[in-house]
Amino acid sequence: MTATQIKRAEDTRTSIKAKHDLPWNVILHNDWENSMPRVVVILKKVIPGMTLKKATKIMWDAHTAGKAVVKSCHKELAELYEERLLAKGLTVSIEPTS
Repeated sequence: MTATQIKRAEDTRTSIKAKHDLPWNVILHNDWENSMPRVVVILKKVIPGMTLKKATKIMWDAHTAGKAVVKSCHKELAELYEERLLAKGLTVSIEPTS
């Protein structure tokens, strides 16, 4: 292999790894099943470090815009938060950041 071919192979591996390491967004969707205070309490309980102020803002953004980003993190953690929030009755999804 030439030096150029080695460099291309390394660049390819790096770009593949970078795509897998992109953060994922945990998205809260507005629903009519949960009261606003309940959503805030659940967000505070499930997401470590979530403050009352931040949880309230996320809840309000989801209520007014239809959805809001709860957290950006690696995929496995996003899946964990999604699972826990769904188990509490919230409407959530995950998606890669753009």
